[in-house]
Amino acid sequence: MTIPKTTLSEPTLSKTTLSIYGMTGLPLALVGYPIAIWLPAFYAGEINISLAAVATMLLVAKLTDVVTDPLVGVVSDRLRTPIGRRRPVILLGVPVLVVSIWFLFVPVAGADATYLLICIAGMYIGTTLIGLPYGAWGAELSPDYVQRARVTAWREQFTLIGLLVAAFIPFLVEQYGDGSISSIMRYMALAICIATPVAVVALCLFVKETAPEKAPEKPSEGARDTAPMSFLEGQKKVLQNRPMQMMIGVLLIVTMAEAFRNALSLFFMKSVIQADGVGTLYFIYFVAGLAAVPFWLWLGRKLGKHVALAVTLITVALISAINMFFTSETYWLFVGFFIAKGACFGGLQFLPLAILADVIDVETAETGKARAGSYIAFASMVAKISTALGTFLAIRALSFTEFQAKLLSENDFEDLLVLRVLYAIVPAVFFIAAIVLALRFPLTEKVHAELQDRIRAQNA
Repeated sequence: MTIPKTTLSEPTLSKTTLSIYGMTGLPLALVGYPIAIWLPAFYAGEINISLAAVATMLLVAKLTDVVTDPLVGVVSDRLRTPIGRRRPVILLGVPVLVVSIWFLFVPVAGADATYLLICIAGMYIGTTLIGLPYGAWGAELSPDYVQRARVTAWREQFTLIGLLVAAFIPFLVEQYGDGSISSIMRYMALAICIATPVAVVALCLFVKETAPEKAPEKPSEGARDTAPMSFLEGQKKVLQNRPMQMMIGVLLIVTMAEAFRNALSLFFMKSVIQADGVGTLYFIYFVAGLAAVPFWLWLGRKLGKHVALAVTLITVALISAINMFFTSETYWLFVGFFIAKGACFGGLQFLPLAILADVIDVETAETGKARAGSYIAFASMVAKISTALGTFLAIRALSFTEFQAKLLSENDFEDLLVLRVLYAIVPAVFFIAAIVLALRFPLTEKVHAELQDRIRAQNA
């Protein structure tokens, strides 16, 4: 991929560093794809837990993040060990994630709603322990606006590669196996349990962790106090950051819309479009997303990240609404628009995260404190809660109909009409709301450069 060189004096990060750092995004993506697309249908259709119970357990498990995300963020900011701040927390998360994933994706006989709750809560805790310090580590690899875009782009390209691998597994099972969701979930679990420790060990061995700036023992007259904040004070400070407020709004709306759509995607494609080879379609979807990342990176540099994000959202809103009119007779039109939506996925993945890394500098310039972990944790908590709410609302709304969750079941016209409205129109409304916030975002490249000048002056 072609990435612009930084215009500042900061050293350019090597492709080796960027690739090793980005690798950990791959297993995290392997986790996210089956949870979003396959898990609801798996537990409702093959394990025979009701749609309402599945929706409730997913929501309750996700609420653990309200506690764990801020705590892990603060701990990874304040921790001081011989191997750094971020490494110990990430390493702790590996066994938690691997064990939880295996029992979640390969459930024991007699698994019920409580079993689902315990396993998925453990999975969320594991992803928090890995994902939050991992994201903060990336934000600290460079203070430069363009370099941070490179870090985010590399990480999200590995995320898309992970999604490609995750989509390729169902394709292989559909083509060469029995095609059952249970087989798909088993092979997914194997891939995650192998990829996670490999990527994390490489990250911890070969990527340098940036040491936190040391606060002066006695601040000069008029300088701001740089002593560590309390937990509650730190969270309050995050919420007082105006660009952060707007970014949180965008994340909440977009993540909820995507989760809402994803939870219904398998049902829509099987019952309305009557598509065979869903895994194959998702593989093409993520290929398009990976191929389009350089375009979104270029557009972000040309127009500004927030304007590029608004363009992405406008496109996605239109595509989502058009899905209302597709049926089994317009299969290939659906496929074309589905691939176009995949091309937008890269922009939805990396642009908000690239903006978030810049938002952190607003507080750093004001207070002198480098608290990337707390910001990443807060944004992650919001994203996870909105994912849970989107998934819960989608499945719960569908459960109020007579819709049959088994994928080969017959459903009547009214139930399919409700499914089409939920899948197409509801996410489009969410995306339109996010467009308004994205266009009003105040942190441009010029403003960020001024923030960086202030930060360098403080550290001089």
